[in-house]
Amino acid sequence: MDKDQWIAVDPSTKPTGVTNEEWKKLDRKAKGTIQLCVSDSVLLNVSGEATTKALWGKLGTLYQSKSLVNKLFLQKKLYNLRMKDGDSVTEHLNAFNTVVSQLSSIEIKILDEDKCISLLCSLPDSWDSLVIVIGSNATTLQFDEIVSALLTEEMRRKNMESQNGDALSVRGWSLNRNKNKSSSGRSKSRGRSKSPGKPTKVVC
Repeated sequence: MDKDQWIAVDPSTKPTGVTNEEWKKLDRKAKGTIQLCVSDSVLLNVSGEATTKALWGKLGTLYQSKSLVNKLFLQKKLYNLRMKDGDSVTEHLNAFNTVVSQLSSIEIKILDEDKCISLLCSLPDSWDSLVIVIGSNATTLQFDEIVSALLTEEMRRKNMESQNGDALSVRGWSLNRNKNKSSSGRSKSRGRSKSPGKPTKVVC
């Protein structure tokens, strides 16, 4: 949503000189933009709102509740978030940052160091060596540096898997080739060593 459309969220900010018809057109445009950005399941719960302000207010009421239950739920979701072996680091980071943003929207700010620790704790056991290296070499944890390290490690692992796969393919091809040569050599040897048998004497 661009800056002009945000004005429709609060009618009190209506610019002077804007006619009612122009305002209605802007309101419809802003409302349509918001509706395009939410999922179908969410849209069903707010489809009856007539204006952008009403729509925005309903979304805030439903999905940005600042109740204790919602705070507990989101914090539990963050602490229980786990990445499995083979999962995409980028997708895991997206899920992690989404929960952090949701906590921020209900005025729960997570310190940078706590965010780093939560992210490192969400990694599978196979990443423990990297976690130890990061913890041993840093006096303070920087979130951006950890993200960079995770993405670099993922790339390194993918390259190793690719190289191992290529090596196994070459090895398998070489073994099959040697096997075929050996089989062919034995066949020729048997063919050369075989002497013609004596003629059978026929008695009449």
